[in-house]
Amino acid sequence: MDSLLHDKWKYEDPTPDDRGILLSNQIHRLCSEAGLLISDGYEEKNLRPASYTLRIGDDYVDSDGNVHRLTEEDDSFVFQKNSIIFVSTKEKLELPYYIIGRFNIRVNWVYDGVLLGTGPQVDPGFSGALSCPLYNLTNMDLTIMRGQDFATIDFEKTTTLLGGRSLDEKKMCIDSAKDKDLKKHGDETYSFYRTPPLRPLQHRKSHRIISSLFEMRADLRTWRQLGIGSLVAFFGLTLSLLAFGANLYRQNSDLSRLYTENKNELNKANEQISKLQNDLNQLTRASEQSPPRAVLPHAQDGEKTTH
Repeated sequence: MDSLLHDKWKYEDPTPDDRGILLSNQIHRLCSEAGLLISDGYEEKNLRPASYTLRIGDDYVDSDGNVHRLTEEDDSFVFQKNSIIFVSTKEKLELPYYIIGRFNIRVNWVYDGVLLGTGPQVDPGFSGALSCPLYNLTNMDLTIMRGQDFATIDFEKTTTLLGGRSLDEKKMCIDSAKDKDLKKHGDETYSFYRTPPLRPLQHRKSHRIISSLFEMRADLRTWRQLGIGSLVAFFGLTLSLLAFGANLYRQNSDLSRLYTENKNELNKANEQISKLQNDLNQLTRASEQSPPRAVLPHAQDGEKTTH
């Protein structure tokens, strides 16, 4: 690392015409030549096309709020299911005053059910280790290894820093500023990150973090139980509706069968009535068409009947 380049590029962009997210060549140049971006723990093999892979550092807080440190002999710990831990990065950062960083958990960790809680960006001028909570949303314990790849950070240039000023003017303006206070320079107003380098877990407040860990773990378990209960209730309701529908189907089938049988009996009865009515009509017509028969008087005794 060149200390002169470090002091210069901290305040002045060596490639001011380039804008956007830094590609691997620019990341490597700033890290290897000036000791910026990744100031400690830089590994060329961790470069990605437009980002850098961060690793698990030595210091962490377990799900009960206890602080631990990984070593070569004790190089792993168990990340309990449905729990939250607090970890720091192995790498230390030192960002120039014209570059921001954004970091998030690697995709394969997300697929394994682990999420990272972090802010939207790392401000220009930040230096030190990054710390963040990890959430194990699964029902399985996971093993976390010392130096394990877990997050990805990319770097992006800001708008022009103190345009038209010399390097010495930029240094004077920034070095005289207070942390995140407004700083007037001519007709421009700036706010600079001036906090000393952060140690791992430096901003952890025990009473708040521990309380948050327990509360969030309880919330996770509660939501998990509610999810399982809702699923059971859903299946129970579904089965009940299916049984109710089956009963309705059977009842409708029975009613349809009875209706069909009664309709058939009624049709048969109507046919019999129609047949009897036809027979009655035929008898009536036959009796009306037959002539009346003559009745002869009886002959007296001793009389002859003449024909």
